[in-house]
Amino acid sequence: MAICPLCRAQGEEGKACSADHRYFVEERELARAPEDHLLGELVGGQYVPLSLIGEGGMGRIYKARAKYTGKAIALKILKSEYVEDETLRERFFREAEVVSSLEHPNIVKLYGCAPDEKHNTIYMAMELLSGRTLFEALRRDLPDLATMLRWYVSMSSALAEAHKKGIFHRDLKPENVFIITDDDGIEHPKVLDFGFARLQGAAKKLTMVGVAFGTPHYMSPEQAMGMTEITAAVDVYAMGVMLYQAVSGHVPFDSKTNSPMEVMYDQVNAPPPPCVPRPEYKVSKRLIHCIEKCMKKEPGERYADGTALHAELSEIEKELKSTSAEYERATVIMEPVAPPASKVTTKAKSGALSKMSISNLVFVLVFVGVLVVLVVVILLLLK
Repeated sequence: MAICPLCRAQGEEGKACSADHRYFVEERELARAPEDHLLGELVGGQYVPLSLIGEGGMGRIYKARAKYTGKAIALKILKSEYVEDETLRERFFREAEVVSSLEHPNIVKLYGCAPDEKHNTIYMAMELLSGRTLFEALRRDLPDLATMLRWYVSMSSALAEAHKKGIFHRDLKPENVFIITDDDGIEHPKVLDFGFARLQGAAKKLTMVGVAFGTPHYMSPEQAMGMTEITAAVDVYAMGVMLYQAVSGHVPFDSKTNSPMEVMYDQVNAPPPPCVPRPEYKVSKRLIHCIEKCMKKEPGERYADGTALHAELSEIEKELKSTSAEYERATVIMEPVAPPASKVTTKAKSGALSKMSISNLVFVLVFVGVLVVLVVVILLLLK
């Protein structure tokens, strides 16, 4: 049941209440977030938040409806307590700038971004995704190797598009990849959360020297050391870690004490342990080599960018398809093809006739012989 957050009158979800001009929201959503003053409000003069679907340290994500079109969208809101922080404001607008410049089927779409002075916030209206994260897929609903590899080929294609435009994601991880299902029932990845993305050659840098940005388990050595002069190789490294995790079932570097500093130290200094594939996966040496190359300590020893990585993963995918097809052909049990029933019958009859003909011939010859002998004996007796 949808109700007005103010007067509690009932109405159709997303429609305006005539009494106080708030918008009807499902009662259960209001109960889940009783202190959320944005539910049922009109943000940016056109979007109505209907439910809270995610929350981070600096922002919230709502499922919302466009007032004039009725389209369901995701509304990303910067929390009001951070609006006055110039660096965070710039980062929010930078993310919008990055996403709006990328048109790729495997990158989340942006519909609009603007400040909302009435609610003292900034919002981004984005594509609403339905499905699960790559993190959830790898932990709870492991895909077959062909499907997993197809996802990573698509993700590398998205990276290639970003890198061509001088955009480095810098925080790639399974939680920032969403797996959606299209109308044909086929699953595809969507790369999202470009909040830490860096524009190559940007006039204003939003990171400080010596400060590491990213997630330790997927962080390249140069990021872990706090270097600001980074390249597309940081995303290649993160993809290598994600591939390692998908193939083996765990990340290469972890901490028993949950210490980020310990993980970051290993990213810089420790050689990656060998990638041992899950029992479910029959992985080629070429894929293992690809993972190892992505995770080289020196950026110059990795694949140069998403384009180079995409080319290699595409070839590995082709080899997997070819090998699978050959395996299937080799394991098909060939049944002997029976000749037509008419031919079998004819041959059977023909064989039987042949045997009968020989027997009859022998019988006739013997009979004739006996008759000849009898005739000769009778003639001798008559003489």
